[in-house]
Amino acid sequence: MKKYLLLFALLTGAALLNAQTQRTQVQQRSTTQSTVKTFTLSNGKLGPVQVGARFDNIPATYAGLYDKYTKKTQTMEDMDGEWTMVYYQFTKAGKNIFRVDIDDSRLISSITLQAGSASIVKTPDGFYVGYPARNLFTKKRMEWNTYYDGDVFGISGHYTFRVSSNDLINTDVPQNVNQFKSTAKVNSIIYSSMVDAY
Repeated sequence: MKKYLLLFALLTGAALLNAQTQRTQVQQRSTTQSTVKTFTLSNGKLGPVQVGARFDNIPATYAGLYDKYTKKTQTMEDMDGEWTMVYYQFTKAGKNIFRVDIDDSRLISSITLQAGSASIVKTPDGFYVGYPARNLFTKKRMEWNTYYDGDVFGISGHYTFRVSSNDLINTDVPQNVNQFKSTAKVNSIIYSSMVDAY
């Protein structure tokens, strides 16, 4: 009888210990998930970066959003000739989160959300890079057009939502939701100081 009681006590203790371990693991996962900080690109502001403000005193890091930024240049060309555009690339853990374009006066002219921002930055409407293009087309009424580099885009106020033309059923400007492939995603979101900048 004592053997059975001892065996019962050991099994009960093991079951209680297992249940406690599972609760602790669930709590740890919840805590880890809740510590992921999210941001909203609203009214041209993202963390310490504000469209229209001078690109001065931007901190080298910003918790949860980026761990560094790097000055870059890009050569642009149109019918009037070539010019050099200066921008800053913001990264986190080696992933491109967003870029900031500046003008000759060092004023921030736009913020472009990139692939690395998908899980941490949204617009006030809840859209993000990687958002299904068909859902965007249905939920947000916009005029769509094509861009010289092959993307299609929709503009809503200061926001521009871009989708690769490779994600269209045909290369025409989308007029209905079925012109987007079911796998089509938003590949970047731009907040510009100018409306209809593209």
